Amino acid sequence: MSNQLLNAKRILVLGSSGSGKTTFARQLHELLGIELIHLDTHFWKPGWISTPVEIWREHVATLAARPAWIMDGTYEQSLDLRMPRADFVVVLERSRLQCLFRVVKRKLTNDSDARTDAPARQPVGPDFVRYIWRHATVTRPVIYKSIQKYGKNDSLLILKGDQEIRLLLDSVRLQQRQSPSTEVVKNSSC
Repeated sequence: MSNQLLNAKRILVLGSSGSGKTTFARQLHELLGIELIHLDTHFWKPGWISTPVEIWREHVATLAARPAWIMDGTYEQSLDLRMPRADFVVVLERSRLQCLFRVVKRKLTNDSDARTDAPARQPVGPDFVRYIWRHATVTRPVIYKSIQKYGKNDSLLILKGDQEIRLLLDSVRLQQRQSPSTEVVKNSSC
């Protein structure tokens, strides 16, 4: 499966808030060198003000039309624009409690103005907690319906936890070392 990932030009990284999408997408970007698009940086304005839906969909369509990307963010209202263009889909699945823990930990340890994937000081209020809690029953089914609708089952990888993520990234690293980036063509003239 990592061979298929290595050959992909457009990779969607989906999952609940707090599942590790941004970290995984950044690591994949460092390995593959494909443009990294954090949807949070495009959707949220300073002060965590959201972009109106019509403007958002136009912007996402423009981003999805780029020739190559690793796109981090679920944003189910725009899956119909991104899923058909994706060559590969990675879904990170963690429990609700793991996601909530990771969000709170992020808030307490590195929520600063230095964040580049979203505006700083993300509010962790009841609406955000509810969104994370409902992911398994509301958002995840939307993701899998979109995967089925656009025929991405053959280019889908579901990762559950740090060990599976680490194994995949290690596999990509190993395959990159084993396959040369340029082929040497021998001259066989007589």
